[in-house]
Amino acid sequence: MALKIFVKLLRFMPHRAALVFGGIIGRILRLVLWRKVDRAEARCVLSLGVGVSIAREIVRGSFVNLGMSAVEFLRFPVMKARVDEYIDFPEESQALLRSALARGKGVILMTSHMANWELAAMRVIHAGFELHAVYTPQRNDGGVESMIADIRTRTTGMHIIDNHKGIREIFRVLKSGGIVVIMQDLDARKDGVITKFLGLPASTHDGIVKLHEKFGCAVVATHYTRDKDNPAHHVVEMQEILSDRENFGLELCSEVIEKWIRERPELWLWLMDRWEYTLGKKR
Repeated sequence: MALKIFVKLLRFMPHRAALVFGGIIGRILRLVLWRKVDRAEARCVLSLGVGVSIAREIVRGSFVNLGMSAVEFLRFPVMKARVDEYIDFPEESQALLRSALARGKGVILMTSHMANWELAAMRVIHAGFELHAVYTPQRNDGGVESMIADIRTRTTGMHIIDNHKGIREIFRVLKSGGIVVIMQDLDARKDGVITKFLGLPASTHDGIVKLHEKFGCAVVATHYTRDKDNPAHHVVEMQEILSDRENFGLELCSEVIEKWIRERPELWLWLMDRWEYTLGKKR
């Protein structure tokens, strides 16, 4: 009941005020999760080669972005009708995606945990594209998981594919010429291939490469950012059909995501331990 009241209040607030509140929530969360914050800052120092003070500022910004993204997510039902006012989806990006779809072999949107990835998905869907997103369900906690799933499917219009049992659905979508969204910056643990990510060994999912080899689907680098001066404004871009490159593979996929992170490190989810399998929880 308390959660429902909180969500109603957020949806009643003016959008910019809600984002300010979200930033405050992010800052509070950073204080509460101080042990995880310490580890995130240490990973930031190691992977980006920056000093402790800069790493601390980057991780602080990451938590602010996380808080704003959470508030935006809960406000999706009131944002949906005007989503194109909150996030740009340039015509050249839409044209690139249409050209990839026209090949008829399916499309994988390779993306990462930058800015607000779910808002970006809602904007792409609003432009008329059907998205199937690979998602790993979290533990149900007081109905939070079911609420998240409801917003993801009913409000954004995404079709969710359970990462644990959805390989047949992924095959079906690609064979029918559809679009599958894959977050390529997750720790693959024991199921992955050890590659370098931001200069450190990491377990990396190789499904993107295997799916391209099996179906010939186009792999499109999909990036989104939050405006530095106006946090309420976002941009989603289809940057390139990566699979057209001769050197397409896991290393190239990682290089592209690394570039995004280095450009706007405060927008990446440093709370997520990309290197847990290879370096352990102490890093």
